[in-house]
Amino acid sequence: MLQHKDKDNESWLMLYHTTGLSGRRMKRLLDELGEPAEILSMSATQLVSAGIDRDLAEQISAARNDSAARQRTLIALEWCRQQSHHLITCRDAEFPPLLSQVDDAPPLLFAQGDLAVLLNPMVAIVGSRNASHYGRHMATQLSSDLARAGFSIASGLASGIDTIAHRAAIRAGKPTIAVLGSGLRKIYPASNSDLAVQISHGDVPGIVISEFPLDASPQAFHFPQRNRIISGMSLGVCVVEATLRSGSLITARLGLEQNRNVFAVPGSVNNPGSRGCHRLLREGATLAENAADIIEQLEPLLRGQLALLQEHGSSPASAQVNEQKLPAGCTGLLKLITDDPVTQDNLLQRSGLSVAELSAQLLALELSGNICKVAGKWLLTY
Repeated sequence: MLQHKDKDNESWLMLYHTTGLSGRRMKRLLDELGEPAEILSMSATQLVSAGIDRDLAEQISAARNDSAARQRTLIALEWCRQQSHHLITCRDAEFPPLLSQVDDAPPLLFAQGDLAVLLNPMVAIVGSRNASHYGRHMATQLSSDLARAGFSIASGLASGIDTIAHRAAIRAGKPTIAVLGSGLRKIYPASNSDLAVQISHGDVPGIVISEFPLDASPQAFHFPQRNRIISGMSLGVCVVEATLRSGSLITARLGLEQNRNVFAVPGSVNNPGSRGCHRLLREGATLAENAADIIEQLEPLLRGQLALLQEHGSSPASAQVNEQKLPAGCTGLLKLITDDPVTQDNLLQRSGLSVAELSAQLLALELSGNICKVAGKWLLTY
């Protein structure tokens, strides 16, 4: 006999597999008619009376007898019963909080890994599949510094910059989130299958997610859909390298539409791989030479996300970990902060740290609850 969660998942999956509704249409359906189980129990006549168009109403009414949809649902339910496998709906507390505010957020996500990571403040790092040596270096540095500062790194598991960003976060011992343009049983590119396993089942907490059915093959139109998730669940999007026709520019533009901060790393004017970043800079993106440039812009938004999570009774995985101990490498800086408020410029002079290192450590200490910022100055919270 299916448990309650299985029953709930079954209804979501049946509606999802039968209708294939977009995020906007599914949200409208749920808002107007209630939970999937209630919707599936309605006749076509009742659905039409409730304002649903005839074709969709008949499709939903016939869902209970749709053998293909039922078979896909049963396969997905069995997959969800395996360790670290999850189905997250847009109504669940584990659904990425910023993504839930996007108009066309996916109705559900298949996930493999640590669900708590989805509540972490995220920065998306994306870029060219054919990264230059400079691009690889910048992606590594930015991902490492941002991860150590308390941000989880989100990207698309593609070759090039995406792969480098994921690996840099893992090497820093921090969470990373991979969003696929295929199903979780069809990892793309196949060359990153081992990386996907390392993210979802490695020693460092991480998670791989997709809105597509488990066995969905990668399709060209899937990747813009994937990109809206990457940008939608992140506080900001940083493009490291991109040609003028790069899919990374789609992620950046989606981020702008979602009111996310967009950052671009400048490069050589002679490198075609930097022209997309330069276009973004001309269009108003924030120049990112280092992690400090990104942290400075995102700190106010980070506090807003933490407040949003507290309202819903949730805590980021990074905060849960850091509350137990002092963030690594921050002991020296913490000794310079007392009950007397101190400015960041003063800490910069006294600590000997670079701007990027200082910003990263201050943010890590703030996330762990050791310090707070009052009237532009830092002080201890205890």
